[in-house]
Amino acid sequence: SIIFRLTNKTASPSIKLLVEDPIVVNPGQTVSLVCITTGGEPSPTLTWVSSIESLPQRSVVKGGTLTLPAITSDEAGVYSCLASNNVGNPAKKSTTIVVRALKKGRFWITPDPYHNDDNIQIGREVKISCQVEATPSEELTFSWLKNGRALRSSERMVITQTDPDISPGTTNLDIIDLKFTDFGTYTCVAALKGGGIPEISIDVNISSTTGEPHTPLCHRRIYTSDSCGSIS
Repeated sequence: SIIFRLTNKTASPSIKLLVEDPIVVNPGQTVSLVCITTGGEPSPTLTWVSSIESLPQRSVVKGGTLTLPAITSDEAGVYSCLASNNVGNPAKKSTTIVVRALKKGRFWITPDPYHNDDNIQIGREVKISCQVEATPSEELTFSWLKNGRALRSSERMVITQTDPDISPGTTNLDIIDLKFTDFGTYTCVAALKGGGIPEISIDVNISSTTGEPHTPLCHRRIYTSDSCGSIS
């Protein structure tokens, strides 16, 4: 004889993301987020949501996989996979996508020749500060050049990159006891350790005409991959 047994066993959903958290990528990369079901009866339905208003228009969802082609900085954020089968609470797993970026390079000098009457003089200390906006900030590195040659921190040329008193993304070059031989072009170069993002270079030219009336102390040029501006 044949015996049939009917069961109504149910189980709330459980899922797993097959991706790292966070995911750090370069702009233009294609990113695939994979979500799989590890439990649930009946079989859960998977959906993707984003911390931005909605999923990017170009995104593709196939099963539990969300694909983001040619990702941009605007599409960075938290992406969550949701699983529901009307049993218990829905399951949720999230990951954060970080898109590398370097932008808004700027510099300032202390004492400030543009806003103060305090002129820079031989024998005094001069501080050149360089700041950029970097994502992710922990990948940011700075280097300094003088007239195109690498500059290393010394007793009279002090380079600071992790000063708690300065703003994030900032490096300082302190020139102690300014001398005529210190005149030249100083370049601050910002880059990301992960690579793939063009570096930003800012040139500050301290010239021998700094003491003359109405003569600008320095000239600045900011170089990136797609722009070049100058202020003098």
